[in-house]
Amino acid sequence: MNDHFKNIIDSLIKNGFIESETNVKDLGRKLDFKITQYSLNTDLSFKFLNSDDFINFLNYSSSEEITSEKIGLINSAILEQGLDPGDFFYVNFYKKEVNEL
Repeated sequence: MNDHFKNIIDSLIKNGFIESETNVKDLGRKLDFKITQYSLNTDLSFKFLNSDDFINFLNYSSSEEITSEKIGLINSAILEQGLDPGDFFYVNFYKKEVNEL
């Protein structure tokens, strides 16, 4: 794990989303995210160098396989924000909404 990912994981632990680094694969069930061109200046707002950097983080922190289809969706989401997938952007994590029936 690189230092950047360690900082993200440490912040997620501090904010109660995971108990420890050994639970990092549980993130996908607890967090959602929004891609923006700016930081929201929260403990859960992180800069990624490009889409590959973000996808590497998702591969590290997700129990789900990041397929080429999902990579395409991520790159589309980046483009929809008027951003370049090859340039930096921010990912702002937040608690995933759970619909209760």
